[in-house]
Amino acid sequence: SVRTVYFDGLNNQDYLERKYKSPFQKRIRLRVYDPRDKNVKFEIKKKWTHSQVKDSIVISREDAQEMLMGNFEVLKNYDDDTARLGYELCKAGGYRPVSMVEYKRRAYTHPQFSTRITMDSDLRYSDKDFNLFSLDAIDYRNVTDITSTILEVKFERFLLPQIREVLANVDLKKCPFSKFGHSRALLEEYYY
Repeated sequence: SVRTVYFDGLNNQDYLERKYKSPFQKRIRLRVYDPRDKNVKFEIKKKWTHSQVKDSIVISREDAQEMLMGNFEVLKNYDDDTARLGYELCKAGGYRPVSMVEYKRRAYTHPQFSTRITMDSDLRYSDKDFNLFSLDAIDYRNVTDITSTILEVKFERFLLPQIREVLANVDLKKCPFSKFGHSRALLEEYYY
C-alpha cells in the first residue's frame, strides 16, 4: 500500500504546470507505506520535457505532521539540499496539502540500468482528508476501476531486451497518467 499527500501553492501552480504541459513541472509530497510508519519520505519530483528527477529525504513522523499543518520550518531540522529547497518552495509559494492518494503497488527491480517495473491498482484519492496517518476509513473517490492497473517501466539509458520483448507482446494502452492530476478533480471541473 502507498499513501501520498500532495502539496500545491496558493495559486495551484503545480497543477497548472501539469494541466498546460509546461516544459518544467514539479510535485511536492509526503509518502508512507503504512500509516503506522515512524519515518516519512519527503519528495520533490521535477520533470523536464523527457527527463525527471526525484529527490527525497526521510523525515520524522512528527515533522511530517507539522508540515501537514503548514509548518515548513521543520525542514530546517535537516542538513540536506532537498529539505532546504522544499522549505524555500513551500514557504515562498504558500504550499498546503491539496490531495491524498492511496493505491496498491507491486514493484519489481533489476540492478542493471536501474530497471524498475511497478504495477499500481485500486487508485483512489481524497481532496478533503489529508491525514497521512489515519487508521480509520477515509472517504476516498475511485480514480481507476478495480480491474485497471497502471504499469510503469523506468530505466536508465537502456531497457533490457527481455523486458522490451515481453512488453511488445502484451496488449497495453499507452497513455500519460498523473496520480497528482487525477486527484485534483475539483480543479479539473473548474478549469474545463
